[in-house]
Amino acid sequence: MNFPIGLRLNAKINNITKLGFFVTLPHHHHGLIFYKDFGDKWESAKNKYNIGDEVRVVIINNHQGKISLSLSQVNNPDLIDPTNEFKESKDFAPLVSLVEDANKKIANLKNSIELSDQ
Repeated sequence: MNFPIGLRLNAKINNITKLGFFVTLPHHHHGLIFYKDFGDKWESAKNKYNIGDEVRVVIINNHQGKISLSLSQVNNPDLIDPTNEFKESKDFAPLVSLVEDANKKIANLKNSIELSDQ
């Protein structure tokens, strides 16, 4: 599997050391969330997460098979996920329209269920 920079994925923590969190990625690849990713919150992060926890990460570097990950930059808009179909789009109007239509259908369905219950 290719792990391009910006790719978001789920990882499972398999070891917590003074270097950071070693995680398992899909297809049995491994990566590191370096302790500096947590800044001054490293000590509390070590206590917050446990081995076996699943976390959402972003690829920040992939050099010669060594994959560097970040928890803190998952929502960084500058790290564009290459698998995101909307990465080039600046116009979200079609998506907003779909969501609004779905919300109307749900509201109508809810109203019809409430009426049939009476």
